[in-house]
Amino acid sequence: MALFHKHDKDDASSATPQKSGTMKRAASSKLAGGKASAPDARGAGKKDADKTVGAAGRKTAGEKADKVITRAARQAKEGAPSKAARRREHKEKLGKAGKYVLVAIGVAAMLLSVTAMACSGVLNQVSSGGEQYHLTGGVAAEVKGVNITEDTVTQQIMSTRQNGGYDTDAAWATYLDGQGLTPETLREQVIDSLARQYLLTQAVNEHEITVSDEEIDDELASQAEAYGMSADEYVSQMTSIGYTEDTLRQSVASSLEQQKLREEVAPLEDPTDQEIIDDVNGRLDTLNDARRSSHILIKVDADADEATKEEARQKLEDLRAQIEAGDISFEDAAKENSEDSSASDGGDVGWDKLTTFVTAYQDALSALQPGEMSGVVESDYGYHLILCTELFHVDGEVTSIDQIPDDLRTQISNSLASSAQSTAYSEWLDGYVEDAGVTINPMPEDVPYNVDMSLAGTEDTSSDSGDATADAATNEDSDAAAEGGAATNEETE
Repeated sequence: MALFHKHDKDDASSATPQKSGTMKRAASSKLAGGKASAPDARGAGKKDADKTVGAAGRKTAGEKADKVITRAARQAKEGAPSKAARRREHKEKLGKAGKYVLVAIGVAAMLLSVTAMACSGVLNQVSSGGEQYHLTGGVAAEVKGVNITEDTVTQQIMSTRQNGGYDTDAAWATYLDGQGLTPETLREQVIDSLARQYLLTQAVNEHEITVSDEEIDDELASQAEAYGMSADEYVSQMTSIGYTEDTLRQSVASSLEQQKLREEVAPLEDPTDQEIIDDVNGRLDTLNDARRSSHILIKVDADADEATKEEARQKLEDLRAQIEAGDISFEDAAKENSEDSSASDGGDVGWDKLTTFVTAYQDALSALQPGEMSGVVESDYGYHLILCTELFHVDGEVTSIDQIPDDLRTQISNSLASSAQSTAYSEWLDGYVEDAGVTINPMPEDVPYNVDMSLAGTEDTSSDSGDATADAATNEDSDAAAEGGAATNEETE
């Protein structure tokens, strides 16, 4: 499906002036090793406008976060760090910030890039991370009468280049080549993402979707709870990387609007029993012998002294004895004593074949039959008591829906429904973008991210082990933006 129409070089003159409840229990458990999928918080409000989508002026929330990360990296060591050290430091800091920020706000690095930031003029030079680069001006693309400026695209790409530490052309070319990209195709991806962000804002308006203050408050509280914070602590954490309370609320509002849009244009539909049976049979090698479990966790740091560890072990031994004696149920013991987020569910962390547990936990669980309880199990998180609550096993293949335990069936049903919704939504969005007609102008030769791709692999990067993944978060954000994008907050001139 052709989503874009490109101007030929001869037309260059015209260019100038993105779980469900499927894994709720397991995802909420820190033990699971998985990550709670806090909803994205993208975009920042919208206004009807036919303004130029500009590049100069206000920086995106993601860029502010990047500046915080970059500054912290410089302060981490005295003197000038090597490229490899900068990349490793960036990756470490990004991971820490991501725990509180990136997971919750998804592609917020694109948040205000689509904004009409410049009124009439465009800055010729900008500074990012202390390094200046040339801005060409001009229009990169047009969508439904709105221009996406070349400088908006440049700033987004240069943020990736500078934060990744790709200072030389050879390093940048090597990075692009490793991603299967060229400067031209990377530019097209960014334009596609920005166009989709803008169009999603228009679609929200067209469908007259609104979000109340109460819904925003509830979502902020939910995001805070996912990270074990109060709402005030969460807002404070977000403002520390460049948000204000107003822009954070706008961002959450945009995310909720787009969730409502998804539900309207691609509503969830429950799969049939036969579809569930077919899915299970198709994955039976993986799902067979799945175990559901509950646990009681007493947290102990890995570097704790032996007395602290012994105290935790003894507490669980005492609880185990009380449970075996019938003095207390495992569920109540978990609710009263477990220090895992699953405590409110009586310690239930779901099915092992639908998530990933730490090795020590999984090994102990695999040795249990339904109703059996483990001894004290040590893991990186501390000490556990584990109770196997259900086992799924079939000989041959599933022939009846009744062979699948209710909770497992529900999770698989939710997963299938979510997958079908995602497919339907993507098809709708592709069609919406195609109907809008995105026109891409030729890439100026002097954009600062343009590079001779024959330089790829010519620079020794042996000391930069792990660099291939140093920008994983950036790439994931870009992919997510392409799927859903952020909304546009356009200003009047």
